[in-house]
Amino acid sequence: MSTEEKIKKTEKKRLSRRKIILLIVAGVVALMTAAEFVRSNYYIETENIVYKSENVPEGFDGAKIVQVSDYHNHGGSYDDRLIEKITEQRPDYIFLTGDIADSIQTDIDDAKSFLKKVSKITDCYLVWGNHDYDISDEQREEMAQCCEENGIIVLENEFTVIERGGDKMLLVGTVSGMDSGFVGEMLEDYPEEKLFTVWLHHYPEDFYEIAETSEAAGSRADLIFAGHAHGGLIRLPYILYGLCAPGQGFFPEYTSGVYQYGSTRMIVSRGVGNSGYTKRFLDPFHLVVCTLESQSED
Repeated sequence: MSTEEKIKKTEKKRLSRRKIILLIVAGVVALMTAAEFVRSNYYIETENIVYKSENVPEGFDGAKIVQVSDYHNHGGSYDDRLIEKITEQRPDYIFLTGDIADSIQTDIDDAKSFLKKVSKITDCYLVWGNHDYDISDEQREEMAQCCEENGIIVLENEFTVIERGGDKMLLVGTVSGMDSGFVGEMLEDYPEEKLFTVWLHHYPEDFYEIAETSEAAGSRADLIFAGHAHGGLIRLPYILYGLCAPGQGFFPEYTSGVYQYGSTRMIVSRGVGNSGYTKRFLDPFHLVVCTLESQSED
């Protein structure tokens, strides 16, 4: 065999090895992508957040809140896993921050079944989201009736006072924009005493408005719980910023975790369900567990 033929043979072997390596790498990437896709649309991630503030009354020190957002009438065996996960946290309160129903693949029976199950864990408070308003009035009334029958407090531009250990907390639930007359009317009836205030609102993009509107009304919003963004659906590797969210568009500002504006903090859940036919990537279902801690002024 001539030298030239040997060189050509060696080069063919190298190219063959490169192809094999590339195929192996492509296969590994495909498997990892498929595994992450399954994880993001199956696994329920629990995030523990401690909210520490001098505004938290001593009676609420150590109170544990579980936030459930964007359930989207998931149904099926998933319900049992989700309920078990919530129960394991041993919450004192459960805040349901909207989109219990899904207006694209609507199954009110699944939504009602979940509400019945979650109500048995502890005290539950709920605000509606956009999908809850996009279903028919009759369907939403069915859900509201289910809430009433099972002791879930629904707040539609309303507030309630929760008492614990001799102290009080103001819990506000809003379902419309801060410039709506409904919210203005609610704020006119605010308690005169300055209470520690927790605000439930489905839309995180209203963060600044809630903080400023409540302060202008002579009150405050200490802690806001929101959802809606679904974590941005696809979270970019390493930086884990969401790609797109309803109400915020591409590269949304509020998708997951804790945000601060002045003295107001907001916790955003990525949600525990998918809307319609949408799926997630690098963005598993998200159960927020928030523990309140009273911090002395010194």
